[in-house]
Amino acid sequence: MKTPPGLRDAPARVISAVQGERDRRFLIFAGAVLIAIAFGFKSELLAQNQVWALGLGLIVLAAPAILAYLRAGEPPAVEHYIPVVLGAITLAGLTILVPELWKFGVLTVAFGIGFMIAARLDYLRLRDAEKRGHLVLQEAILVCVLAGAYLVVVTLPFNAILRLLWILTITFLASYRSFRINGTPIAPTRAFIFAVFVAQVVTFLAWAVTTLETFLVLNQGTFAVILLFAWYINRGLVRHTVEDSFTRHVVLEYVAFAAVLVYLFVSSYQPGR
Repeated sequence: MKTPPGLRDAPARVISAVQGERDRRFLIFAGAVLIAIAFGFKSELLAQNQVWALGLGLIVLAAPAILAYLRAGEPPAVEHYIPVVLGAITLAGLTILVPELWKFGVLTVAFGIGFMIAARLDYLRLRDAEKRGHLVLQEAILVCVLAGAYLVVVTLPFNAILRLLWILTITFLASYRSFRINGTPIAPTRAFIFAVFVAQVVTFLAWAVTTLETFLVLNQGTFAVILLFAWYINRGLVRHTVEDSFTRHVVLEYVAFAAVLVYLFVSSYQPGR
């Protein structure tokens, strides 16, 4: 008796799917290597200003791993490299801000785990295998690295112009990835323009806070939270406008975040200083 064509073809499809799956052990190995290298940030042989060069080296080493893991015929787009860039900036800055070795070790391990999770989720998304909850996890990773980058930039003693350039850059990178990865992907050109718009708004807010620092009592953590809320609100407004997905719950969410943002300003304002 002949085997039906559908049954004859089924094993071939299963074998093809298995062969196309990337080995997760490669991603784990790459993450472990990055963690080991990141521990070198605390070496006594490095001056404080040299950690930025080591952070750049971390990005250079991570990029080929992402390329090898995500590549499917053509190289992965630039947005897939953004989490490791923001993470490396954060980790390099925290090398200076966090003197305790064990705390820095925890942050380094978190960086490596975040790298592995982000790369794996990007891999599943590129192959249309994204599952429920992956979007929330991607958003959480992006928010964490962006918050860390903001905290580093507003805490370290950069001059005002360099600080604003840092804020503009990291806000643009986070916004571009969000528009391309989180939710319905926006075309690269439009995502670039929208990311520039969001980055300009957040940078203008940072400039306003810096200009009014004689009237504001803000610690670095509050400043970073203000920038993060401003990014979240503006990024969300742009995305929901593009998708035409405004609902009452969405409006209430952003009104609540805006209210917190206004409260942080009002509570920090002291005109008599």
